[in-house]
Amino acid sequence: MKVPLLVLSLLIPITLSFSHSIDLGKNTQQMAMAHNYPCENYTAITADGYVLLLFRIPGRRYEPLDKAKLRRRQPAILQHGMLDSSDAFLVNEMPALAYMLADSGHDVWLGNFRGNKYSRKHVKLDPDTDSEYWDFSIDQLIKFDLKAIFSLVIKVTRFQRVVYVGHSMGGGSLLAAATRNPDFYARHVKAFVGLAPATRSIYAHVILKIAHHVRILEILELLGIHEILNDKRVPHDLLVTLCERFPNICHLFLRWFCDKQPEYNNIKKLLVFVNHYPSGTSNHVMKQLVQQSVHDGYYEYQKDSGKPLAEYDFGRFPESIPVGVLAGRADLLVNVRDTDWLRRKLGGAVRLYKEYEGYGHLTFLLPGKCYKAYQDAITFLTKYK
Repeated sequence: MKVPLLVLSLLIPITLSFSHSIDLGKNTQQMAMAHNYPCENYTAITADGYVLLLFRIPGRRYEPLDKAKLRRRQPAILQHGMLDSSDAFLVNEMPALAYMLADSGHDVWLGNFRGNKYSRKHVKLDPDTDSEYWDFSIDQLIKFDLKAIFSLVIKVTRFQRVVYVGHSMGGGSLLAAATRNPDFYARHVKAFVGLAPATRSIYAHVILKIAHHVRILEILELLGIHEILNDKRVPHDLLVTLCERFPNICHLFLRWFCDKQPEYNNIKKLLVFVNHYPSGTSNHVMKQLVQQSVHDGYYEYQKDSGKPLAEYDFGRFPESIPVGVLAGRADLLVNVRDTDWLRRKLGGAVRLYKEYEGYGHLTFLLPGKCYKAYQDAITFLTKYK
């Protein structure tokens, strides 16, 4: 009887007091303004022609924008993880990391990598008709996107040095970028915080290894599918309805896929997250993630199986950049054994390393009552403000 009862408990509609947030259906700028924060948008063009959309929260809540004060506010770049967008740092509403940083006196810039719903443009290529548009992996985000984002923020704010927070791929990408272009990032990064930064992934969820061996992404590419989980093709409204009517199923999915202890998450905001995620990326980006799960290190994308792997050497990361690495002990996607490996590789650059009990991958975006990681990140960054 135990199995039927378990199935029944998952299917019976129950109410978990989900919050019908004003953030449902809004973009990043609309969300910020709905909560009485000033918000602007800018575009950055990469060296290879991709058009990236950035959002900027330049002031505190309810506070009239003062240009004299703005010139003294330390710029902070927040960069999302895989299949995500700038929405990620706002969906938790209160506390949301973007709002907390703005209230602490930072000039907050929210980036979007190429291929997601906000950065699905190019100066020449059409993402709907030109498959060439999707011929990019994480390596291009590292080489081109981050530099374009930094260059725009530096140009607009006239600050030569900024602080940076990256979740998952957004964290790992900056670390990798600084190993390939150490002079540029040593000049322009004042401090870095990685929230479950994704680099080596040999201890990540077994589903990544299964995907690698089954070659599901290669099959999709052969079928002409170059874009993964396009925002407009994902039935967000249906997912919201399912999670609202059958929250136990959503809870079980989190427990199985990314967060061993989803009770640490702000379950009331799960509907908002589902309404904004996933936001799309390329097949090659997903394949590179899957490849990391079978290699002991962090490597460039291997498009040709006969080509030797080129590794990102974290031993070359500039020690002059203060690094904070925050990891979750209940994270199934970025395992603490992999983040500890990263800590050792970065050596003296790491000034802060913490592992949080109960934190999963999503907890860094949807923390419940315990949002100690946000407080620790802001305290760390404020030292270099």
